Amino acid sequence: MRTHALLLAMTALSQIALADDDVFQLGLVEVDAKADQQELTDKETLTSEDIGRNNRNDVASALNLLPGVSVQNLGARNERLIYVRGFNSRQVPLFIDGIPVYVPYDGNVDLNRFTTFDIGQIDVSKGNASVLYGPNTLGGSVNLVSRRPTKALEAKLMTGMGMDSQFDANYYQTALNFGSNQGSWYLQGGASYLDRQFWRLSDDFKPTSTENGGIRENSGNTDYKGNIKLGLTPNDTDEYAITYSNQSGRKDTPPYTGNDPSNSARYWRWPYWDKESVYFLSRTEFGDVHSVKLRAYHDKFRNSLKSYDNAGYNSITRPYAFDSHYDDYTFGGGLEYGNTWLKHNEIKLAFSYKQDVHREVNNTSLPQQRFADELFSYAIENNYTPTEALKFVVGASYEQQRQLQAQDLNSNRGKIVPFQLNGTKDAYNIQGSAFYRLSDILQLHASLARKTRFPTIKDRFSYRLGTALPNPTLQPETALNYELGLDGRALGLLDYGANLFFSQIDNTIESVTLPIQRCVSPTNPAPRSCSQLQNIGSQENLGIELFATAQITDQWRAHANYTWLDRNNISRPDIYPLDTPKHKIFTYLEYQPLQYLRLLASAEYNDKRYSNSTGTRVAKDFLIGNLKATFIATKQINAEFGVNNVADQNFAYEEGFPEPGRNYFANLNLSY
Repeated sequence: MRTHALLLAMTALSQIALADDDVFQLGLVEVDAKADQQELTDKETLTSEDIGRNNRNDVASALNLLPGVSVQNLGARNERLIYVRGFNSRQVPLFIDGIPVYVPYDGNVDLNRFTTFDIGQIDVSKGNASVLYGPNTLGGSVNLVSRRPTKALEAKLMTGMGMDSQFDANYYQTALNFGSNQGSWYLQGGASYLDRQFWRLSDDFKPTSTENGGIRENSGNTDYKGNIKLGLTPNDTDEYAITYSNQSGRKDTPPYTGNDPSNSARYWRWPYWDKESVYFLSRTEFGDVHSVKLRAYHDKFRNSLKSYDNAGYNSITRPYAFDSHYDDYTFGGGLEYGNTWLKHNEIKLAFSYKQDVHREVNNTSLPQQRFADELFSYAIENNYTPTEALKFVVGASYEQQRQLQAQDLNSNRGKIVPFQLNGTKDAYNIQGSAFYRLSDILQLHASLARKTRFPTIKDRFSYRLGTALPNPTLQPETALNYELGLDGRALGLLDYGANLFFSQIDNTIESVTLPIQRCVSPTNPAPRSCSQLQNIGSQENLGIELFATAQITDQWRAHANYTWLDRNNISRPDIYPLDTPKHKIFTYLEYQPLQYLRLLASAEYNDKRYSNSTGTRVAKDFLIGNLKATFIATKQINAEFGVNNVADQNFAYEEGFPEPGRNYFANLNLSY
């Protein structure tokens, strides 16, 4: 019912969306043996209809539609990340069809680089992500589920363009998805292209020394993406699929243009940001009660970052400038066995293995450094459904992180020496949830989860451009996540829900300023202050989520969701919680006056947020609105026209990194 209610909160086609055959079922992780049990879950789902209705072309902006989720702009790197109930993207990892895809080095991934044109749905678990996902789901998980064809021949084409507030064309995009299902086998493919030459600031922006207003300095990006999937379905229960995906891009990083004198502008460009993946998924049933699922994958991630001397982006000579190249890869797999031998029970046993390798060169005259970790997970989960109205889910896992290699580069002598490794780290997770359907129109749910996250390679071994000392002894973070909620329907037209959540995070990894005498290192030879990541933190996140949708008439539909989030640093009250607003609202009103015309108005409000731990950098609160008109020629052809940030507000998710002002778009959608 949780998924059911949220889908109703986002689209009028929720019943269809739950049973969408064009969603790749092998890519689902939290799924029950019986379809009618899928209503009893706390997983939240965004369908492709939800994403398309609101024209969210990247994963970060799509996730921002949900209550409890807020966008984070890591401005210095021009990366779009998210917070889920106060947990950042490293603590809420990204998966594609159940395959982990976060970057091996720092555990993050730039969600702006992941377009949504080929996504069947997005599953979000908050705090109580299934143990079947594997390690590091401290605050939840995000799973991008791909498409699966249902017809003998099908295709969708979207092409469009964007304009800034001066009606100058500044981006173009095209996406094609195609597929064929021949019964015993199917083929699914897709390709997309997005080229943004620049974007324009709000007219309310006041020029600074690093930004004169108008067109945002160094603000372009280009992304290509392609994938192909071949699947075999020899019978009604078994399926075997292999997928190849390749995405490449380049991006610029607009310089800091805020009021903090200690935060200097960086002149960065990323000539390439490439990712290549191949993965195999299968499901085989034995008899009527046994099933085996296999996952195997190999993922390559390559990028280049050039730090220039100045805004001319034409030389790399100063001490802080560099030419960095990452060449990372990950490989792994998993085995999941399930059975429904016991009445009312579905038991799952799972094992997963993952190896992360990070290789970097920060100057072509220096040798390459290499780092490697292994991750193991052993999990058990049981779904117990004694009645149609009652369900319990319990899970437990044991996880390990093994350090295989870590190389330290003495920049003064240009030689590689090994870091002292800290052996194996262990972690235990245990969780449980209960769902009770009081009636056909009201359901209650509750959950408790103890979760962990291992520190990343960057957490343990990075000098952070000479400002920090490594700490190979970092231990896993732990969290206790609680949730109470309800979902219901009233008056035959209003779907609503509410969640109360609380998380206690211990052993939190935080940055500590060290005495100057401890800061001498190969990258910091002169005595000056530095920091180190340590397990000293204790934090609490408390919040409420509210959401409702009213299908007022056949022509009118309204939706709103609200999040209140209170984060407290218990061990260090002097440290401000970063990048999350205390209040966030998203709402839309849809009106279809004619069969061939649909109008949509939406708005988003974010309270202020802190951009540094001392509270001196603050991104102010903002309210932005968007308008869209869809002209429906036939079921297969429609055209969209819209404007984002209608009032041309000057706003930011991070202080000093303003967002685009008013901008327009036009799209043409064709399907077969």
